[in-house]
Amino acid sequence: MLEWTRVLAAPKAVRTSGLCAALLLGLLVANTARADGPAIGWGNDLGGQASPPISVNGTSGTASAISAHVTHRCAIQAETGHVVCWGDDNEGQASPPASVNGTSGTASAIDVGSRHSCAIQAGTDNVVCWGSNSTWYDGSYTGQATPPASVDGTSGTASAIAAGETHSCAIQAGTGNVVCWGSNVSWTYGPAYTGQATPPASVDGTSGTASAISAVANHSCAIQAGTGNVICWGLNGDGEASPPPSVDGTSGTASAIAVGHRHSCAIQAGTGNVVCWGSNFSVLLQATVNQASPPASVDGTSGTASAISAGVDQSCAIQAGTGGVVCWGFLAYAPASVAGTGGTASAIAAGALESCAIQAGTSNVICWDYFFQTSAVPSSVSGIPGTASAIAAGGDHSCAIQTGTNNVVCWGWDIYGQATPPASVDGTSGTASAVSAGGAHTCAIQTGTGNVVCWGVDSDGQATPPASVDGTSGTASEVDAGTYHSCAIQAGTDNVVCWGWNIGGQTSPPASVDGISGTAEDIAAGGVHSCAIQAGTGDAICWGSDGHGQATPPASVDGTSGTASAISAGGEHSLAIQTVPEPSSVLQLITGGALLAALQRRRTRHGGSRRDSRLGGLSSSGPYLT
Repeated sequence: MLEWTRVLAAPKAVRTSGLCAALLLGLLVANTARADGPAIGWGNDLGGQASPPISVNGTSGTASAISAHVTHRCAIQAETGHVVCWGDDNEGQASPPASVNGTSGTASAIDVGSRHSCAIQAGTDNVVCWGSNSTWYDGSYTGQATPPASVDGTSGTASAIAAGETHSCAIQAGTGNVVCWGSNVSWTYGPAYTGQATPPASVDGTSGTASAISAVANHSCAIQAGTGNVICWGLNGDGEASPPPSVDGTSGTASAIAVGHRHSCAIQAGTGNVVCWGSNFSVLLQATVNQASPPASVDGTSGTASAISAGVDQSCAIQAGTGGVVCWGFLAYAPASVAGTGGTASAIAAGALESCAIQAGTSNVICWDYFFQTSAVPSSVSGIPGTASAIAAGGDHSCAIQTGTNNVVCWGWDIYGQATPPASVDGTSGTASAVSAGGAHTCAIQTGTGNVVCWGVDSDGQATPPASVDGTSGTASEVDAGTYHSCAIQAGTDNVVCWGWNIGGQTSPPASVDGISGTAEDIAAGGVHSCAIQAGTGDAICWGSDGHGQATPPASVDGTSGTASAISAGGEHSLAIQTVPEPSSVLQLITGGALLAALQRRRTRHGGSRRDSRLGGLSSSGPYLT
């Protein structure tokens, strides 16, 4: 039976617009639930907070290869060889055909273009493509998803594949010849002829062949077989098709190549140094973002690379020796699970709005985007199966406790690390018995010790629990994370302890619950106020900001004419379940003067989560939405 730690009323409609609306919706209401079963999310998913990962959603699978482009991604499932795609599918680019999706065949290699995808069929080496065969500019036929006879199995096959915007390329098996098809026209500065689908003699078999190939937008690059020289062709408006001497054979060659939208990168043979060329300018931002300027950690200054990938406005590499993912360019970021802090990577794919990696050791696919958040990946390639025994929704992130292991798993926005639980509760060196997600921080109670562990933003000390509950001089039986503060009930004493932002006095519990004249049996941290149920009496007691009466519980639950069995604090309102003789009766929930009805549910002593965001200065009208 599902047990709700908090019962919150549905929020009133909030009039806002655009991105602000999307960002605020996730802050309005939140619950923490306990049960055993698959975690299922819904609602605003801008931060991925409504897309539970495989570790708690009940399904499984890993990947052996990954490719990402503008709005869709594809992977090869490790266990089966099936091609799995997700994301935008308006032109069928994320719907692999039977010949590679496992129905009648599988794949050994995969690459995705802007609006089409290509794979090499396992066993036959035939090139198979699907998705758009036209240009975005005027819809005219370009044929990038129709491979020629020389590589589709009719008269030849392929050993490597590369998908661009309106063209595709492959290396012909047996000969090493580069074969391209699709459009030779670029619409970036035109339309104008740029020749990206016409490989030069140095790699097309006339005077040379290729050992590696890469194509993304309107240019292509290859590594010449035998010499290791980088050779590029197609659009060259920003120098993206003009490799420098360090990799073109003049003073050095390359062991790996990656083509981005208007820049290119390579790994220099012999040194492992990352070398990039082309545009450092973002068309999206109309600003310099340095996607073609690799950092010292991979350019040979303080480190080198073992793998490289170039996206639209960013590039990523796997650092040699450490295996950590390093990204640079527009809002470049890689989550701890592959950046070396909490895990490493065996493969990398930098896209336009999202990048993905295959985690070393697990082969799980992990994706993230420009909003510093991990994003949804199909269960068939994202990892180990599992379900959840507890769930908590934060500002723009969510967390769960995995059934059986008690590991804390989080997903969604992770810019402050709020969705990256530490080793002490993620199963590495410890697990958790309770979890609560706050505005941009998270807190949990460690299994066995009872220590409160918090992570994420700590601007006001909200993620630094005091000695009285962190195990130094005491532990906790319950914890709750608010917007910019946290509260806990100390184990053994039942005293309320709070920490973090205290502008409204929300972290200063009164004597009636802090142990001086009374203690608590339930705790709730809100926006700038907190509430508790007094042990022994059942009285609802609140403190902190009271601009909307959120810290003044009514007589029906404060002990005057009634008491409470559960309590919850929102941004600028509070809720309680009134204690009544028959637990099956309909109860009144009091919130801001409005009467709401709900069925009583058995309360559990585990941390809840109150959502809100400090969106401006404090006033009687209040910036808090709930």
